[in-house]
Amino acid sequence: MKNNLAIVIPSYNEVKNVTILIKGIKRGFPAAEIIIVDDSLPKENGKLKRVLKNKKNIILISRLKKAGRGSAVLDGFRKALKDKNIEYVFEMDSDLAHDPKEMTRFIEKKNNGKYDLIIGSRYLPGGRIKNIAANRTIMSRVINKFLFYWLGMHLTDHTSGFRLYSRKAVKFLVNSRIQSKGFITLSETAYKLYLKKYPIGEVPITWNYRIYGKSNVNLGELFNSLFFVIKMRIKN
Repeated sequence: MKNNLAIVIPSYNEVKNVTILIKGIKRGFPAAEIIIVDDSLPKENGKLKRVLKNKKNIILISRLKKAGRGSAVLDGFRKALKDKNIEYVFEMDSDLAHDPKEMTRFIEKKNNGKYDLIIGSRYLPGGRIKNIAANRTIMSRVINKFLFYWLGMHLTDHTSGFRLYSRKAVKFLVNSRIQSKGFITLSETAYKLYLKKYPIGEVPITWNYRIYGKSNVNLGELFNSLFFVIKMRIKN
């Protein structure tokens, strides 16, 4: 599977973290195609270009403006589909929240069942959250519990950005009318796959709060995202 695998990583001001992440991915998946979709402004993007220069199997898509995590991932998906050999696509964060060593867990799950989407869950038995304030963990759990009941998808982690998709699922999503652009696209894409009866599974993961840089999610985006999900469910 390592030769037919692409890994899409949305990035915004994450040069130091991306450098470490790539090294971790390369240790386990040296032949995988890594697609970084970077929204940093030209100065920070230039730093990333220099770091990635002459590295094998790495594609950098420079958008040069902050256009949202969701749209960045979809641009990465479109690039991955251009390679006819790619059969599976990972999505993961650029801030070291997701450990490349756990990618094999997704692949084992895929090999033991017919799944088009496998989500890395912080809230399955065996999942953990590290190095973050308790109030943020409580907020995340409340949001995911709300989505569990509101959307009708019995997933434990609707907002995890650590995922493995089949080519078929990726192709469906890029041809769908995805209306969100930020992190809530994670809920919208899973919901669209669920409505079309694509098989979805979960595996436990350990989520680590970032060491370098700062989070790009704010309360305004959080409330707008919840409002979007409410409208999405009513519409469908």
